[in-house]
Amino acid sequence: IVVDTAHEHGLLAVAHATSVNNTLAAVRAGVDGLVHVFMDQPPTDDVVDTIAASGAFVIPTLVTMGSMAGQMSGSSVAHDERARSFIPDDWHTNLCQCWQLGSPSSLANAMAAVSALHRAGVTIVAGTDAADVGILGTAHGVSLHQELSLLVESGLSPMEALTAATASAASRFRLSDRGRIAAGLQADLVLVGGDPTANISDT
Repeated sequence: IVVDTAHEHGLLAVAHATSVNNTLAAVRAGVDGLVHVFMDQPPTDDVVDTIAASGAFVIPTLVTMGSMAGQMSGSSVAHDERARSFIPDDWHTNLCQCWQLGSPSSLANAMAAVSALHRAGVTIVAGTDAADVGILGTAHGVSLHQELSLLVESGLSPMEALTAATASAASRFRLSDRGRIAAGLQADLVLVGGDPTANISDT
């Protein structure tokens, strides 16, 4: 009912799901997108095919999945000399912690799911689930750099990871005035040292 009502009002319906059962329930309800990727078990062809056939996009939030699994914090970006001066101390503290809610295989399952979904043609959108409080191992902005690296580790090319953070995010959230470099669109351009299309960490 919630999904149908959202669609009746021209709105997107996006669901949070970290298990296969919840993911399938959300997809069968007709959601437009999934926030998080399931991590309770490895992907199967049936699950991947069901998600792909639905047309839903997926925002894996691998940085949060890694924290939930107790396997990874945001320490790598927190201590990166290129980012440290831009991170407030309270954010730095939060980045260097992690939850421990999953099993030892949770992050591997999540990354395998991203890889399989990407191969199946599912649109992957980059996001971190960072919030002002409560999401250990993350921080606004800076965690996206770690997320992009994890997407590449999961099988996306650097260009595909960049697209997940720009054009794919804009198009799937119906933001037609951004996400691409074209006349008449918002021009949020970032000049970086290096070539992130070859080495994603150059962002």
